[in-house]
Amino acid sequence: MNEILNLELDKSGMRQILIDFHHQVRASNANISKIPSIINAHKINKILIIGMGGSAISGDLVRSYIEANHPEIEVPIFVSRNYKPPKWVDSNTMIIAVSYSGNTEETLSALSHSENNTNHILGITSGGSILEICKSKNYPVIEIPSGYQPRAALGYMFFNILNFIVSNFCKVCTISKKVIEEQLLADFLENKANIYKEINENNFAFKLANKLFNKQIIVYSSNDLLDVVNLRWRGQIQENAKNLAFGNFLPEMNHNEINSWSFPKSIIENSAIIFLKDKNDNPKILERINATRNLLSSICPTVEVIESLEENPVTRLFDIIYLADWVSYYLALLNNQDPTPIPLISKLKEIMSHHSN
Repeated sequence: MNEILNLELDKSGMRQILIDFHHQVRASNANISKIPSIINAHKINKILIIGMGGSAISGDLVRSYIEANHPEIEVPIFVSRNYKPPKWVDSNTMIIAVSYSGNTEETLSALSHSENNTNHILGITSGGSILEICKSKNYPVIEIPSGYQPRAALGYMFFNILNFIVSNFCKVCTISKKVIEEQLLADFLENKANIYKEINENNFAFKLANKLFNKQIIVYSSNDLLDVVNLRWRGQIQENAKNLAFGNFLPEMNHNEINSWSFPKSIIENSAIIFLKDKNDNPKILERINATRNLLSSICPTVEVIESLEENPVTRLFDIIYLADWVSYYLALLNNQDPTPIPLISKLKEIMSHHSN
């Protein structure tokens, strides 16, 4: 295990942002009483979250979390990543436009199209055009702190979306319970940070990053409880570590992809598989994960199973997400990369901006 890392590679201070992640939960929790109230919320019969990248992931996580843990919220939640919203957007649709920078091209376009069909609009942003539009048109807006990479501001975006939906669309939810849950989560994450920031044998994130070093990474999970966490794992590895990462879901991969684990042998020998599981997964899915793991362990040299044993659902969710943040951070340093810059994404945006002019 490589215990000598060049921490000076982290020129933008990603490590400190990860250590301080619990502050995002605390800050969102402290502002829960300031969440905007929607007039005639009872008329809204669907919620559409529009966003891209880290902003869209926050919406996906909220959708998945509410579906699994808040059946009393009957309004369906959808997430769109595109220049146009779905055609079904109408006057009974709540639009939540999430853009950390406030200038995301696709989100601004989708917002503009949505305004033709509904005036139920909320912005969540740190500034930019989204903030200007909301203020000029008197749309409610939740401002979050600037200065982060969007993927590193997940706590601000997730909890503000969640608290907004719970406050406006859950008749039986109690805010006091939400405050306690989020306080417990913040304390949990602060304790985890004290473990993950130390480079030693007790740091599971660091040990796992060493196992994944110099490998193509494949993440498998159910397509139910941890589908978005699967996507978050891949995205963090791709953006922070600049490392190839792909993934799929069970049971579908058992009907096709599993059969591909034969060739090319040189790639398989340099691959690593991560299974994400949750105790509330469908029992048949848990059986399939165990069976698939046993089968592929004889083929792929590195196979890991990640599961949180925490009881509280939101803590269990962020336990696995926070691990991904730290694993991808250490993998970036092992790859001799600064975890913050995203050079190919930045280059693509530059190319696209020239095409637009």
